[in-house]
Amino acid sequence: MPITFEKQIYDNVHGYIGLTSEELRIIDSPIFQRLRYIKQLGPAFLVYPGAVHTRFEHSLGTMFMMDMFLKDGVREEIDAEMVQKLRFVGLLHDIGHYPFSHTFESTIQERFGGKSHEKLGTEIIKRYLKDELENYNPEEITKLIVGKGSHEFGMLISSSLDADRADYMLRDSYNSGVSYGRVNIDSILRTATFESDKIIFERDDGPVESFVIGRYHLYKALVYNKTVAGFNILLDRIYTSLVEEGFVADPTGLLSEEALIAGYVDDAILEASRKYAVSGKNPEVRKMATMFLSRRPLELAYAEPETLEAKKLKKQKSYVESLIDDQEARRELAKKAGIEEEWILPARMKPLEFIKEEEEIYIRKGGLVPVSKGGSPMMKMVLGKVLRSSRIYTKKGYGKRVRDAL
Repeated sequence: MPITFEKQIYDNVHGYIGLTSEELRIIDSPIFQRLRYIKQLGPAFLVYPGAVHTRFEHSLGTMFMMDMFLKDGVREEIDAEMVQKLRFVGLLHDIGHYPFSHTFESTIQERFGGKSHEKLGTEIIKRYLKDELENYNPEEITKLIVGKGSHEFGMLISSSLDADRADYMLRDSYNSGVSYGRVNIDSILRTATFESDKIIFERDDGPVESFVIGRYHLYKALVYNKTVAGFNILLDRIYTSLVEEGFVADPTGLLSEEALIAGYVDDAILEASRKYAVSGKNPEVRKMATMFLSRRPLELAYAEPETLEAKKLKKQKSYVESLIDDQEARRELAKKAGIEEEWILPARMKPLEFIKEEEEIYIRKGGLVPVSKGGSPMMKMVLGKVLRSSRIYTKKGYGKRVRDAL
């Protein structure tokens, strides 16, 4: 399974990462270099100053972890061509990300009818990277990225424990200073096997338990952090006005290379926000733009934390979530609180599913035992569960009024 490296890049998390000539062609393309200008954790740097790492280094790191998983976790001989394909999968899995990573994605899809970053990435690869991929089929690469094609290999990039998660847990922990995600990847690689459609640990579920619980705590510290989440909501509201008033391009028309490279990176959104703060039409959103640019956070007025069965996620809708879709209800709440309607900012936090039921992890103890049945009490408690939280944010000083109105 050997491949030949033409160059090495030093990475602050993994050390030296070897690159083939085919990978260098992709990395040196303008469309891939764009990832240098998209922060991995969105506006989290406003809370954790070191969290300024980007999708560029995460993509290199995921490719590196893919290689490690193949060497240590796949118990069959794979030819060099398949190894290279799977390294491409790791390298290109985030090529379609929008500015500030996940901050705008729901709004782009739900409000403006745009694509998910996975679908946009698929189109980017097929349209702009087919020459760089040369003898490799872009269609096959994109199927593997979304976990299709050979399911065994798809699991290495899209499953409960994959190369993507292994890298971002280590990288986000290292750069933010939050220690929870610094899991022992060596012990996982040493004991994990990827066979057919299964992830199997030999005799011991300790490494996978550490991985799952570490991800949960890292998620709470970074994504669910009340100030980070508030800045995400603030920036998302600003972005909506930027699109509607023409300060940035409509996200449904992002298939020109020039628009992607020049217009859809973090700096372009920040520059547009600076302009909006001076000349935007909505006075409250102008205030929001000034707040974001000068790091003045929103106030968390109310939160509904929940842990529930994953199957019930779409069936149970909270009061806060109903506010997202009901402008009249937001207007009524603002009236009761005696504040401007724009400062009722309900948000549905991105849910965290610990391990999907269809992606069960197994322990080999004589036969194969599902972690959910034969694992530790901790693993039994979290399998099949999802963490979510719906919140209402508002301008600082308005929190008590909103709580009283509720």
